[in-house]
Amino acid sequence: MKRLSRPALSVLTGLALAATVLSTAGCGAFDAEVDKAVREVEESASAAAAREEKRANGPFEVTYEVTADQPLESVDYEEGASAMKALESPKAPWRKTVTLKNREAPAVSAMGAKGKGQVTCRILYKGAVVKQQTAKGEYVSAICVALAPKL
Repeated sequence: MKRLSRPALSVLTGLALAATVLSTAGCGAFDAEVDKAVREVEESASAAAAREEKRANGPFEVTYEVTADQPLESVDYEEGASAMKALESPKAPWRKTVTLKNREAPAVSAMGAKGKGQVTCRILYKGAVVKQQTAKGEYVSAICVALAPKL
């Protein structure tokens, strides 16, 4: 059972107290109304908790980008269900949009294949860059890991 919010708990407590007082005073017809109201509040609280859980764990899309001024040795990225996908010798520029969920952390890394050069990785959410790294030098690797967005 989901934990009820503080306002829902207050309403339930108030309704239970009112039901107790009135039922001991002989208001049996009121008992049915109180029971109905309590059920409605519980259902509303459960529905709100389900919506919040879906929002927190719902799917979201990110786009990975890799650019380089040299050939790439590899690109690795989180493709969902906590699974990393590895690509050998992809052509730069490289771009991939994936759907993640359950607060999975978006991640992409790229490694240059030859000598000196520059490699950049980016993670975009709703078109905005949320993480970017550029590495320069010999046999460089750029690694980007971001927090899952707040939905």
